[in-house]
Amino acid sequence: MVISNEEPDPEAFYLGISSGIDNYTGLLGLGAQVPIIDKFALRGGAGLGAWGGKLSAGVKYESLVKKGLGVGLSYSHCTGANDLVLTLDDGTGDPRDIDMDLLPVGSVNLTANYNWVFKKGDKLFYLEYGYAFGTGGSKYYKINDGSVLTSGEELILRIMRPGGIILAMGLLIGF
Repeated sequence: MVISNEEPDPEAFYLGISSGIDNYTGLLGLGAQVPIIDKFALRGGAGLGAWGGKLSAGVKYESLVKKGLGVGLSYSHCTGANDLVLTLDDGTGDPRDIDMDLLPVGSVNLTANYNWVFKKGDKLFYLEYGYAFGTGGSKYYKINDGSVLTSGEELILRIMRPGGIILAMGLLIGF
């Protein structure tokens, strides 16, 4: 009997669903991976998040046919939202509505993940974690109704803005 350490070839294309915080598809969206060479794959995603629509592209280094660790680097663009009315608390316990625009922003994402592969490498469940470095500068919203935000309201927007800890999970199916 000959034992081989070679992995079987991955599928040509993987399509899936993913959800998480600062995830490459947003709070919920669709993702795809295309193996290119060895264990490198191109990755793309689209979905909806707390900052509007989200589009991402990047690269991953991982086995798509064996369970184990992987790493990734990507860029995400969040579209923002126009004429959004947010109800925020000004610190007095009296919520108020503020008409604002969430401006487009991006993030550079460094991730690590653990994959579990099922059924000959054509199905893969993963947990992903990492950090999203926000891009786009300090101007990431615009007030439309003349309101002045309190420091607490600004903190809420900083928390909502893309960037920070990434925690996600997803399922990819190979074709």
